[in-house]
Amino acid sequence: MTIEKLYTITIFMRRSPNYAAERIPCTIFSGNNREPTSGVIDRTPSRERARLMERIKQHFIPSALGDMAMTLVEFSNGPSGNTIVYGTGFMGNPTATAARLEMAEIAYAWRDEEGNPASVLTLPTSSMKKSVADKILETGSFSALAEEIAPELNRYPTCYSDRVGIVGHSFGSRLAASIPSVLDNPDKTEFVAADDAPSWQRPLGVFGIVVAQLAETIDLSRYIKYSLDSEAQKAWRKNDGEKMPAVPLLIQLRDVIAMSHSGFVEDLENSLNKLQPGTPVTLFAPELSHMNDNSSKNIRKLITSLSQEFPGLDIRGILVEDSTHNVSVANPAYFGQMIKLSRSNLQP
Repeated sequence: MTIEKLYTITIFMRRSPNYAAERIPCTIFSGNNREPTSGVIDRTPSRERARLMERIKQHFIPSALGDMAMTLVEFSNGPSGNTIVYGTGFMGNPTATAARLEMAEIAYAWRDEEGNPASVLTLPTSSMKKSVADKILETGSFSALAEEIAPELNRYPTCYSDRVGIVGHSFGSRLAASIPSVLDNPDKTEFVAADDAPSWQRPLGVFGIVVAQLAETIDLSRYIKYSLDSEAQKAWRKNDGEKMPAVPLLIQLRDVIAMSHSGFVEDLENSLNKLQPGTPVTLFAPELSHMNDNSSKNIRKLITSLSQEFPGLDIRGILVEDSTHNVSVANPAYFGQMIKLSRSNLQP
């Protein structure tokens, strides 16, 4: 039996996730030599989400990647003192109702002193340009993509708000890891939260990421089917939103292969050098993900290593139990819980 066949069999023989869980147990690993603690990720929709969805205002932000690669989303009458830089999954549409539900949960989870929900700046969901795709494919580093949008990152979040949070999922996590390194005012960064960046633990390789994506596509459909959030379930099935510019297939392939390479940890380390002491940096790791080997041992090893390298930061890892890479699909409250857990005080 070839290694490829063995890998494929192993992927599909993992135990079944709890797709319908409303409250997901998690284990929190801290880099300050404390014992792991238990927590819960509650996927119940926030009580204010419907009101925020009625007030949403979304504007396209022109950049070097085009006129529609980034958007600024606001939920209050005036500017919020907080802005969240949000990177979603590969080729996601930020104007879709499903994405807006995620952003409403994100915004509500981090309100400013006056109670205004955060503004959300959405990141590109692909490299968009061949020159950028070539760079990230060659190096495995997504810093080239972050540098491409640095003018917009420095014009909006750091000038527009007093505080900045950075949240990423999947492709968005790979990109989010590089964002602080290109900010002119990284000291405004209040927290960083990255959810299951592909190949953080080891390079998947081309074959590995193809198999992983196939397996996660199956899980994605089941998360939609068993979601207890009927509004999000409907939104994922509807798959609406404005028509986005077509991304050439060769660029998409380069992006996917780039995610099969290592580089996330190195990008993150470059960013950690820029953050203020005490800044929380949280890595979420769904236990049954096909994109990584998210074992307790591997998470603890990474968190310990990063904490020793950056002892002034509050670095933690969260093992999301009985869940796969797509645990957030049709469950947008997951992202609000990411922010809640990322901002909780774990320091002794």
